[in-house]
Amino acid sequence: MRILLVDDDEATRHSLAEYLTLLGHAVTSCSDAESALDVCRNHSFEMVLSDIQMPGKTGIELVREVKSMSGSYFPDVVLYTGHSDLELAIGALRAGAYDYMTKPINMEELRSILNRVAEHQALLAENDRLTKKFDEVVAEATNDFRAELTRLQELLEKQAGLDNIGIFSEPMWQVVSQAKRYHEDRELPVLIQGETGVGKDIVAKIIHYGPDQSSLPFVAINCAALPATLFESELFGYKAGAFTGSAARGAKGKIDLAKGGTLFLDEIGEIPVELQAKLLRVIEDKSFYRVGGLEKVHVDIRIIAATNLDLDERMEQGLFRKDLYYRLRVGSIMVPSLRERHDDIVPLAKLFLTNFAKKRGKNFADISPNAAQLLMAHPWPGNVRELKNTLEWVSVMHDAPELLPEHLATILTDNRGHAVVASSQAAVIPSSKSKKRRKKPTEKEIEDALAATSGNKTQAALLLGISIRMLYYRISNRKDDNINDK
Repeated sequence: MRILLVDDDEATRHSLAEYLTLLGHAVTSCSDAESALDVCRNHSFEMVLSDIQMPGKTGIELVREVKSMSGSYFPDVVLYTGHSDLELAIGALRAGAYDYMTKPINMEELRSILNRVAEHQALLAENDRLTKKFDEVVAEATNDFRAELTRLQELLEKQAGLDNIGIFSEPMWQVVSQAKRYHEDRELPVLIQGETGVGKDIVAKIIHYGPDQSSLPFVAINCAALPATLFESELFGYKAGAFTGSAARGAKGKIDLAKGGTLFLDEIGEIPVELQAKLLRVIEDKSFYRVGGLEKVHVDIRIIAATNLDLDERMEQGLFRKDLYYRLRVGSIMVPSLRERHDDIVPLAKLFLTNFAKKRGKNFADISPNAAQLLMAHPWPGNVRELKNTLEWVSVMHDAPELLPEHLATILTDNRGHAVVASSQAAVIPSSKSKKRRKKPTEKEIEDALAATSGNKTQAALLLGISIRMLYYRISNRKDDNINDK
């Protein structure tokens, strides 16, 4: 081994150095701790053998400084002293000494210590080798693992609807930043408020999934879509025979499905008043009773709620409990309307347009300045949802390298309710005075609109810019009506 010998007594130092050399060790000698530390900084040793009582720094101080040195080697320090002092021995070991001896040094004891130090250093070297080898293996596997992790995260984002989110304005960056902070505390209920179509559901998913793309369940329930008679059983589930027509084995509710994850209560302002106290118990106690059940069910879920209603007004009307409101808004996010964040309009429009174009094999890749002007001038009462639907309609009805004003002429109005005119100046005229009539949709346009809306005729009529009655008429008279691409 490489041994650093430290002793201020020259005779002892010479004697020990000679003995250690005879045993086959490489010995470097120093007369004080300071010089020993200088040597340690520039050379590596498996063992430091030092006296405790020396002028200047003591052997115990030497131990502490050697142990605090940074580097890839860790020498074992063995101390010796002429004083048989138990407290001194304990202090040496506490400082980090590998072992402790008293003078006169017993050479057999020293040889035994040397053998143990050699074994210990061999183990350290082997551990270092295996660690480096392990790091190499891990590094080799990391690329494959990261590629798989990226693939799974992209899949999760797509399933969650988070794969095509565009954040382009400072107000929305603040919303997303706040949502990510709420993600870190699952105990915190969150209330998301904002107009229809601003993307409250997307904010809820950001809170749930977070930057680490949580794989825990996200269960949403639209409080406005369920009648009061079904809401309780849908939310809490029910026991067998709880009511006429119930399943023979009972059924679990949305809260059960959300265990360990998030329950998203959309349109929370519409929840029946008589159920609000039960929901409050779920939030506060994380427990509930199934319909017809007597057993309390404990559940670990995060509660996120959203509404486009004025809950202060609902509370004044007696339609929303104050205690529930104040409990929900412990974490609160207000999502601004699209007209309050103009920086988002054109970038979002381009994002939607290119996505729909890719989906339908169209050529749209950009937005002309005049079309961008029209988009910026529109009030967007339906917010991001209206913007997205508008660009989907354009992708169904038109095709071009860039979005032009004429592509928007039949679907947008200005802030005075005037229909836009497709011209290079992006002018507007009152729709009531305009004699410009939209041509009848072709058979292919009708088929594309129905395909885009998964067969929903109401939505297809909106995309086509015709009434639902007209759409039904055109569908039922396809054979007789001369609608084609000629």
